[in-house]
This record gives sequence, structure tokens and C-alpha cells, in this order.
Amino acid sequence: MRKSILIGSASLLAIAAPARAQTTPQVPPPPTDAETQDDVIVTGIRASLEKAIDLKRGADNHVEVISAEDIGKLPDKNVADALQRLPGVNTSSAASGEGGFDENDRVSIRGTSPSLTQVTIDGHAASTGDWFVLDQFSTVGRSASFALLPSEIVSTVVVNKTQDASLLEGGVAGSIDLRLRSALDLKNQWIVEGSAQGAYNTQSAQTKPQINGLIGWRNADATFGVMVQGFYEQRSLRRYGQETLGYSAITAASATGAAIPSLIGVQAPTLIGSTYFEQERTRKGGVVTANWKPSDKIEFKASGFYSFLNASNVNDNYLAWGSREIDRNVPTSYTVRNNTLVAATFPLVAPSGAFKGQPIEGIVADNIVRPDASGESWFSNLDATWHATDRLTINGQVGYTHGVGNTPTSPFFEVDAPTGVSYQPSGNGYAVQTANINPGSPAGVSNDFAINETFQSIDKELYGKIDASYDIGDGPIRKVDFGARIAAHERKVVGFDRGCTLGANGQCYGDGLLNFAAVDPGRYPGGFNADTLGIPGLLIPIAGTPAAITRVINAITNPFRGPISSIVQPANEYWPGEFKVKETDVEGYALAHVGGDKWRGNFGLRVVSTRESAFVNVPVSCDPAATAGATRCAPGVITSSAYGPFLIQDVRHTYVDFLPSINLTFDLASKLLLRVAAAETLSRPDFSALGGTVSLTDTNFTGSGGNPNLKPVKATVFDGSLEYYYGPGSLAAISIFHDELQSYVTFGTSTGTYFTQLDNTFHQYNISSPSNTTGQLSGVELQAQQPIAYGFGFQANGTYVDGHDVDGNPLVGTSKFTYNLVGYYDKGRLSARLAYTYRSHYFVGLDRSSAENQDSYGQLDGSLNFSLTRNVALTVDALNITNNRLKYYAQNKDQPRAVYSNGTQVFFGARAKF
Repeated sequence: MRKSILIGSASLLAIAAPARAQTTPQVPPPPTDAETQDDVIVTGIRASLEKAIDLKRGADNHVEVISAEDIGKLPDKNVADALQRLPGVNTSSAASGEGGFDENDRVSIRGTSPSLTQVTIDGHAASTGDWFVLDQFSTVGRSASFALLPSEIVSTVVVNKTQDASLLEGGVAGSIDLRLRSALDLKNQWIVEGSAQGAYNTQSAQTKPQINGLIGWRNADATFGVMVQGFYEQRSLRRYGQETLGYSAITAASATGAAIPSLIGVQAPTLIGSTYFEQERTRKGGVVTANWKPSDKIEFKASGFYSFLNASNVNDNYLAWGSREIDRNVPTSYTVRNNTLVAATFPLVAPSGAFKGQPIEGIVADNIVRPDASGESWFSNLDATWHATDRLTINGQVGYTHGVGNTPTSPFFEVDAPTGVSYQPSGNGYAVQTANINPGSPAGVSNDFAINETFQSIDKELYGKIDASYDIGDGPIRKVDFGARIAAHERKVVGFDRGCTLGANGQCYGDGLLNFAAVDPGRYPGGFNADTLGIPGLLIPIAGTPAAITRVINAITNPFRGPISSIVQPANEYWPGEFKVKETDVEGYALAHVGGDKWRGNFGLRVVSTRESAFVNVPVSCDPAATAGATRCAPGVITSSAYGPFLIQDVRHTYVDFLPSINLTFDLASKLLLRVAAAETLSRPDFSALGGTVSLTDTNFTGSGGNPNLKPVKATVFDGSLEYYYGPGSLAAISIFHDELQSYVTFGTSTGTYFTQLDNTFHQYNISSPSNTTGQLSGVELQAQQPIAYGFGFQANGTYVDGHDVDGNPLVGTSKFTYNLVGYYDKGRLSARLAYTYRSHYFVGLDRSSAENQDSYGQLDGSLNFSLTRNVALTVDALNITNNRLKYYAQNKDQPRAVYSNGTQVFFGARAKF
């Protein structure tokens, strides 16, 4: 009797639906209804693993695949968390300076940075939005925020590790395509799925609801169908951390350098802070797809997606102001190790003996509230397929996508305390002591200033393409694909701030209502301690409350939301942080599918024309005018901001790139495949790198800027793999790869003069800015997958990557070692899985003009599913079971940057399908 596999989850039945609107990657379709009439039923984890192997084996390119059943069974709440299990794929839980969290947010392939990984949905672009303010205007990358993508929306994820001419450019080492479900691929006419879970965080000790639902229908002859899915997910986060916000060299102009010349050039911590972060996340949205086949020759698919993440947060930070001490004070004792001032004791300096008559602040209390921080992404897309003849098929696609990162209000204030600070290495960071104030009490804290900021990043693209495929038949060239695409993309950042200097009673010139010392803000939670962070001697500071912070700046309103007092500084356009980049891409390709006895593959060429326009804000000087109190500025200069006059320059470039590719697969034996591939690949620099924007940090006079003359990142990539499919659900494989990066983007530093509201004057800032260089990556991947017996099985993979630029500097995102170990049990009513993921340290980039590396990190996750009936199952998922800490350092481990504890996340509930 004929036997086949019936996939236990209806979510697998839509795996290849979008493939009809795309030419690649070539993966086999799911089984038809006729093919699933069998007497052997394989369900659950084993079914999804077998399906993923079948898709990988049948693809023309080197791919890795995850099925929806696989995502659903993993303890992963977004797609990025699931992708980290694959060989050669890395994830990170932060995009830039916000520090690491409990949910992965960015994905990279084979040692490259996330911005060099193209992410598509059903083959088209999807705009993104970031909730964190620095990601909105400081480090504005091209990577997708996976925090907006719950795993339940996806049918299949295909990771392309090799390029072919029909694939959308944008990934240097690979691309990721997320495929939505299709109603026409349903086995039955109706499907209803739902899940309800509670999300518990061990540090916040709160449980929040997570609800997902799906309903799908198709008519009896499978010519029309609709599928609707919605999600509403809340989570409560509490993160404990210590942050060192950069290092800078001691100069002869500082008080410390002048008094102790041997310390000139030594790196010293600028700010050492105990930070307490709380956040309430609400992710909501949905997906709608509709399919219509009016005849055997024509098919339409319309899809729409919307995801909104409200990420309201509060951040309290109590900091030792090391750079101010270095600048105006002299340590009585100190320790230098590895060219770093790892310990120092600074005495109390009375106001009468202050440096050049200015007070010396040793402690800064920095309290920020972002009540409506959010990220948003949506698209609408239409695909059409016309089988013009038995040999010619034409596909068309048109759509629009829009993303927003929004900080509509970000009120914060800073208050200072006197000097008398000492610090020394301790465990994972620094032990900080204050001799002259009680960190648990606001007494002795003076008032400084308050600011309200608003930023918005808008990302949008209008696209259209047409593809054709002509089936030639037998012979070495079996099919030819060709097509064209045009896309208009724009990324824009706007920002304003409004500030005031706090009076003696914590007031904004009389309008503020809060005396900071009178509100008794309280201490950090009891869980914020040395055991949590591994820092004996951890400073446990005071914390402002959201209500207290709001009251102290109640006179500083959002410039878009209502009037302000005339005695508060007017709204300032923060032009150093604004930019706009427009890109128009016109491209075409031709791809030949070839094959013969025991071999197959493709070769082709993609030609891409990029027209780029970067609108850059440039500071200018204006000459004094003849009339008193006025200035004479050149035409077009904008003078309305307190940050000084500036001019908007439109920097334009046009690039034409030729991207050839070849992929060949050889059947060395019935179960043994050899793949070889080579290609020219292309990605484009981050938008903030092109935009020329300058983001400033006033407390340590650092910043980051852009370079509108950056060239696209091009690479020549080579790939080879040997794959042995020795049994059902079994695989052993080895892959090697090498990438020659021809125009990699690296970062250097320079100085510039900018205005600061810290003391209402201009200062010299150290600015990090990008430039093009060259580099290379080489690596090897190993993977094995094996069902054992009695329902048990395992997966294992490991990746080694060696990467550096031409000067030997590390590349962003390159971990030398990554490995995954997964053990599972899947039999009868019970399925369970334990998954451990490890990646060695990697270079994150420059943050506040100082290097940042994430230390080696491993995480254990688990899941348990018990089927009460064929349709209802109880589920428990746990992330970071051992509550491992995320750790960061600067140039070496004697320069700690941060350590974070996020706690363990537990999701428990039930799933049902009918």
C-alpha cells in the first residue's frame, strides 16, 4: 500500500503557497490531498523536521528551512528566536545602544552584521520600525526588527545561504524569506486555530496575556479562499544592569592629566551607572490573505499585514561621572591595567576649591520616561500568476510597505551630587562608592536640567516587479527565468527637544512642581543586588518614579502636543539628528535552470541601478550683520534652532552593479549531495551612515555621524557543501564558505564642535563616523540531525567563522564559534524539547564613540506540549531557564561596558485547532 507523510499541523499545509508568485528558491510543494491518503501518520516535531529536510534537499540553492510546526513547537515567541537554531545564523537582542533584552530582535548570517542580511516576506520588502529612541535616529540600520514578527504568522522560513539572480539583492552572506499561509492549500475547507497563554517574567513577577487566533476557508473546488489571523500579546519586562557609557583617553588639558602626566593617553570610564529598566510591551496586529483562481491559467493572491508594538518604558540610572572627575579633579589613588584606569579614588572638592571656579559633580541621577515608545510595520501586496501557455508563466507583484519608529515624548531630568567617588573592578563590572552622600536618599542631590525629546523614524517603499518563466524542456538548459523590478524607498528621521534649567526647588523656572529631594523616590527593587549582576559592592541607588519625573518636567510639553510656557526654552529642531535618504532601485535579471544526469543548478545575472539622494544637515557659520544683534547668513541657511544655523545639502549618487551567480548540485550517490556556488552580492550602507546625522551624548561629549559618500557593500562569495541524507529525518552535512568584502563599512573617529544644553555652550565632541574599507570572512559549518528511538532524537550544529577588515580589525557581528544542541522527545500525547544556543564574543560596533563587544553567551530554552485530545494541547515554554546574564566590554575585558539580567520568561497555556 502506498505510504506517505501527513503533517500533523495544518500550519504546514501552506508552505509553498508564495512560491507560485516567485521564481526562487526552488523548493518542492507540500503534498496534495491525493498524496496524503495514507495509513502512516507522522505528526509533531518529527514531522516538521522531516519536512524541513525534504525542502532543503530539493532546493537548487543552499538553504536552511524552518516549518511552522517547528516554530510552534520551539520555545520561541518570534521568528528570530527560532532562526538562531540554524547553522550559520546568529541573533542579537538589541539593535544598538539600548543594551540586550530577553527577546531576540536582529538576525545575521555567517558572521556578517544584521544590516547585511536581506529580510523579505513572500519575496518582497517589509518596512520596519524600532521602538528604542537611539535606533530611530542614531543607529538607523536596514535590518528588520523581529520584535514586530510573532512566529505564529509564518508558514515557512527559508534562509538562502547562496544567491541567485532572481533573488532580491540586499544580503551579502544570505537572505531570509518569511512565507505566509495560503487558504487554497488547506486540506479541509475550514480551519480554526487558537492559542491562549500567560507570559510570566521572573524579575517583574507579573503575568500577561498572549492570544493568537486564525480562521481560514476555501470553497469546495479550491478556487477561492480567505485566511484571517490576529494576535494580541502583552509582556512585562524588568531589567537590572550596570552600564559604563564609554571610555575616553585622559588628556593633558584635564586636571588629572596635568597633575599626573603618566596618565595621559590612558583610557578612563566616562560614566558608570546602575540602571533599572522597566517596560510594558503590547504587540498586536494581524494578517489577511485572499486567493482567487478564476481559471486554471490565472491566480491572484492579496495579502495584508499589520503589527504595532507599544513599548512604554522607564529607565532610572544612577551614575558615577568619571569624565567630569578626570576633567576637574585629581585622584588620590589609582590603578592602571591594560592601558585602562581600572580603579581611582577622587576626593571631595569644596566649591571654593572647585576647578576654575566651577563645581565638580561626581554623581548624576538620570531618569527617563518614554510612555508611548512604539514600533509599527504594515504592508499591502498583490501577486498575480498567468499561465500564458503550457511553457510560459508570468508573475506580477505590486505593493506598498510602511514602518514607523516613534518616541512621541521622552521626558527626563538629570540632577547632580558632589564629588567624592571611588570605583574599582568587581566581578562583572565596577564597585562604586560615594563618601559624601547616601545613595539611598535624595539628600545632597542638587538640581540640574530637564528635557523632553520627540523623535520619529519613517520607513516606506513602493515596489513592483514582473517575472517570467519559460520551460524549454529536456536538455542541459531546462528553463529560463527573467524579470524586472522597480522600487522607491525613503527613510526619514525628524526630532525636536525642549528643555529648561531646574531651579533651587527642582522647578522649571517656576512652572515645575517637583522638588526632587522632597518626593522620597525610594530605592531600586530588592532584586537589584550584587547576586543578580555578579558585582560585589554594587551601588544601590535611588530611583525616580514615572509620576515624579512627569511632574518635574510638566512644563516641557511635546512640541506637537499643545502650548508651552514662555519661560521654558522653545521647541528646538534637533537637526543634528535628522536626515532623509531616498533610493530608487531599477533592476533586471536572467536566470537559466540547468541539469542533466545526476546534476542540476542555475546560473544568471542581475543588474541593479541605484539612484541615491541623501539630505544631510550641515552646520554653517554666519557673519555678523551691520545691524546690531543680527547675523548675515547665506541663502537657504536655517537659523531657527538653538543648535545653531545649518544648511540642508542634497548629496546624490548613482551606482550600477552587475551581480552574476551560479549554483550547482551533484548527486554523488543516492543519498549524498555536493553543492558548489559563487556569486557577486550587494548590500547598501545603513541609512544613518548615509544620512550624515550626528547623534550627541552631552554627558561625555561623544557622538556618531554619517558619510553620504559611502559606497554600497559588495562581496564575492563562495560556498560548498556536502550533504548526506541517510534516513528519514536524518542529515549530516558540512559546508565551507568564503566572502571577499570589497567595500565594507567600518568606523573611525574625529572631533567636532556642537552646542549642548548641559551648560548652554559649545563643546568639542569625539564623533565616530563610517568609511569604506575591505575585508574577508571564511568559515565552516557542521550539522547533524538524527531520530534515535522510542520518540527521542537530537539536532546539533556548529559554525566557525574568521573575519577581519584589511587592517586586521574585527567585523561587526562576527562570532568565531556558534553551536546549537537540541534534544527532543515526541511520541504519543507528549512532546518535549530542550535547546541550548551558544555564540562566542563579537564586535557590536561603536557606541558613544567607544568600542563595544558582546561577551560569549549561552542560553537554555525548553518546551513541553501535552495533547489532551487530537485538537487541544497544553503548552509550557521557558526562555533562558538558567537566567544567564548578557555581558559587554570595550576594547578588552578590563573595560567592562555593561552587564544585564533579564530573568526567565515562562509562557503557559493551551493551543487548539479544528
